[in-house]
Amino acid sequence: MISLRFENINTLFNELENKIDGVNQLITKETESQLAKAVFTITTKKFIKDFGIEAALNPKKYFHMYEWNSVGNPSKKLFSIKRQSASYGNLKIAVNYKQSRTPVPIPGKLQESRNKNKRVKKRSIFVNKAEIMETGKPVSFTTKQYIAFLSQKDGKVRFVAPGKTVRISNPGGNLTKGAFDKFLTTWYANNVESAVSSSGMIDMVGKRVATSLNQKGGGKVAAKEAIRIVAESYSQGVTEL
Repeated sequence: MISLRFENINTLFNELENKIDGVNQLITKETESQLAKAVFTITTKKFIKDFGIEAALNPKKYFHMYEWNSVGNPSKKLFSIKRQSASYGNLKIAVNYKQSRTPVPIPGKLQESRNKNKRVKKRSIFVNKAEIMETGKPVSFTTKQYIAFLSQKDGKVRFVAPGKTVRISNPGGNLTKGAFDKFLTTWYANNVESAVSSSGMIDMVGKRVATSLNQKGGGKVAAKEAIRIVAESYSQGVTEL
């Protein structure tokens, strides 16, 4: 609640004008941009947490967005959400895919051969697995040595000789293609308001502005500073997570 204290009518008018200027500061373009930056940090942190839970529950759909054997671990995610702009209250974000640094796990069957020369020991890194599996891009490469793989038809070990071209039409399978993008789009369409509300930012802005305007002479400058302090405490200068 904003209160007014005055000794004469001129003081009242001056104070009232200050309060109006202060309240109007809540709807300026500058304030909208400051709060949009805070909204980015609030919602992105919540999204990463919620997606981690969903990924752990449905690893076959989302394993490609994390390092191998680390589905749902936020410190092992192979994506980042970047704030592109927050001008005039319009927040734009983009997804950046990270490169994997973890060797691809070797299936047990490829390590069980009685012939030591046929056991798979060398491990490779699928560097762009997140982007390739999410977009469904086909992969092709020419073998430099014998490679082994498990047949999807019968589960038996097969070998490809050096110099052969291998083409994988859908590396991650039908479940992974577009799975992350769909979850991202749905989440932001339905959870931004609740994420911001539960953060307490809006209430904090209201309390800080009211407190600043309750001071004698408090007006536009005081309200502006109050909003800046709250917005920056939530945005934390973050542009990518």
